[in-house]
Amino acid sequence: MEMYVYKQYLIAFSQRCCIRRHFQALARGVLIVATVSTPASATDTTSEELLDCLIEPWVVSDVGSPVQGILDKLLVDRGETVKMGQPVAELESGVEAAAVALAAARADTQSEIQAREAELQLAKLEKARLDDLFAQKMITTQQRDESTARFRIATAALVQAREALKVQQLELLRTQRQYARRTLKSPVDGVVVSRSAFAGEFVYDNPVMTIAALDPLRVEVMLPARLFGSIHVGDQAQLYPEITGDSALISTVDVVDATLDSRSGTFGVRLVLPNPEYQIPAGQRCTIAFEPSVGAARLNEHGKGESATSTESARQ
Repeated sequence: MEMYVYKQYLIAFSQRCCIRRHFQALARGVLIVATVSTPASATDTTSEELLDCLIEPWVVSDVGSPVQGILDKLLVDRGETVKMGQPVAELESGVEAAAVALAAARADTQSEIQAREAELQLAKLEKARLDDLFAQKMITTQQRDESTARFRIATAALVQAREALKVQQLELLRTQRQYARRTLKSPVDGVVVSRSAFAGEFVYDNPVMTIAALDPLRVEVMLPARLFGSIHVGDQAQLYPEITGDSALISTVDVVDATLDSRSGTFGVRLVLPNPEYQIPAGQRCTIAFEPSVGAARLNEHGKGESATSTESARQ
């Protein structure tokens, strides 16, 4: 008699749970048809639970200037699509351009090396003649030593000239790098969200514009602690945007927090949502439902809990 009453209680409890989930789904705008007949069929059902989420740009970059100066011109406007490395703004760089031209002229100078090569050739010929005369005992040792010293000096002067040319080439590279820093480039592929400075303004540590990377999009969702361990990197989920939520979009789990938030009893999950044509606007809310395997794992855990409860009650 007691076992019969307990089975009737389980049936009523399962029916109440299914009806409650049905009305929760209706409140979110999703119709779920659930047929409740026996506790076994209720256990086999893997209904998806819709959770709130937020669609955000993958990266939001405040483009600034590495050097201070007056903003000369902006090359892009709000709403324009930009590529990584594309110039978006320029600072006044007349002085830097002149420095590059001067360094280029110095790095291209070959006259100093040619003069030192001629001196070395002359010192080499003179040393050879004096060595022959010294072998014939027609000059003194001092004269021979002086010719040898002039040859060594000419050799060192040529090496010094070549080293100076190399330094001038490095100086050209440095001035070119400094000149290039006056041109601001986009760090990501994306869309210009806003412009914070305009031509004629002094910029240094303030952002010039904001660029958002929209492909892919980043989806942030906070899950209850009971789902911890059932979501893994690579799992897929169906996403329903707030604006264009007529059809489900497939997103992939990218990051799962390793710890729980003790205050809210939740953990965070980040998903990747492809957006190659920029048709999905970022900044909107959404609802998300993970694959049925997650629901099955949750129901299995619930079934285990009920079995343990029933076993303990039977023992009592």
